[in-house]
Amino acid sequence: MRSSGSAFEAVAQLRPIRLHLDTSDYAAMYGALPGSPAAKVRDFLKPMAERGKIQIGLSYHVVFELLQKAAPEYREDRLARARLLVELCGKNAFPYPTDLGQGYKFSTEGLWIPRIELEDFEVENIVAHYADAVARQLNLSRQQRRAFSRRRNLVNWARADERRLREFPWTAPFGPKFAESGEFRRYVLGEITRAEANAKLRCYLTDPVNIYNTWFDQYGMDNPIVDRRDQMASKLTLMLSELKQMLAEQAALRAGLRSALTATGVNALSTPAREKLTALERDAKTFASEIQSPEELTKNVPRWKELFGEESGLIAAQILYAFHKDGREIKNSDGIDLIHAMYLPHADLWRGDKAFSTLLMNNRIDFCTRIVRSLAELPGRIEAAVASSVPLR
Repeated sequence: MRSSGSAFEAVAQLRPIRLHLDTSDYAAMYGALPGSPAAKVRDFLKPMAERGKIQIGLSYHVVFELLQKAAPEYREDRLARARLLVELCGKNAFPYPTDLGQGYKFSTEGLWIPRIELEDFEVENIVAHYADAVARQLNLSRQQRRAFSRRRNLVNWARADERRLREFPWTAPFGPKFAESGEFRRYVLGEITRAEANAKLRCYLTDPVNIYNTWFDQYGMDNPIVDRRDQMASKLTLMLSELKQMLAEQAALRAGLRSALTATGVNALSTPAREKLTALERDAKTFASEIQSPEELTKNVPRWKELFGEESGLIAAQILYAFHKDGREIKNSDGIDLIHAMYLPHADLWRGDKAFSTLLMNNRIDFCTRIVRSLAELPGRIEAAVASSVPLR
């Protein structure tokens, strides 16, 4: 394996130290009583983030794991969680996991949602969708709809009534506030720029408080990560089963070859046959070595690299082999933990599930020295990094 990143662990303040916190960390801190261990860490992190010493990244799975759908009586509890995310993370975010494979890096614009969704909700796409939806509500013919959708005609229609462009005629996943606030209307009328409109729109799409109010409270939608977690865990289980079968078949083949090569008496091989089996045994050893190598797996099966990028893709392969080596059964929660681990190469310090972190460290997964074993250890690790003079790569 390559270097685990020990030189990267101690970083100079050429830029803020980037942190990935586990969902359990936020859950421990948001309601922690003053003076408690979790409260002390929270009170340490807040001013460090405000002064720009650290950047704590939001991520899609942390946001939805922490907030979750809840009964009305727990609404304030969920909003308190969301507010803590805003206070600690601001607009710092890790990209959606599969966007790593597209080359996207740590964002200071709060972009933790999938980029494909960001493209779908670009303000000009919303204007086009809006014009088409209104035209259909007005029962316009196809030709009339095309005419209505021209910007000049849409603007004239909007100017005729101050109430227009202040609500969406469909269930908008970013909520109604963008229209109700008048920001959408101001953009269509040319009072703010496209960049300004998109920046405001992205706030509704990425701010945790807005997300809870829209996703769960207003529309009552289900948590989107549950199915994704279970699918990832199922995929890991299947891959682990296939790996075990492949290794067992390879072991049986090598045992058969060794038995044939060591046979004596009437079962002894002729010289030509021995030479052929010896060559086959060498090939079998080479193949056995390759299928036990995460590097070879990512080279021969490049899907992980395509999804998560080169460094994170290799970590995914290393984790699969770690499960095999430890003989550990895969749980549904391991699907989310593996996703969190994809951010190891992109964080200076990383917090994850305790058992999963132990698996990574015991198997010397790449960048494992960035792992912080407990929330209580985090302030000390941050202070050590701040005091370091080792430059960033």
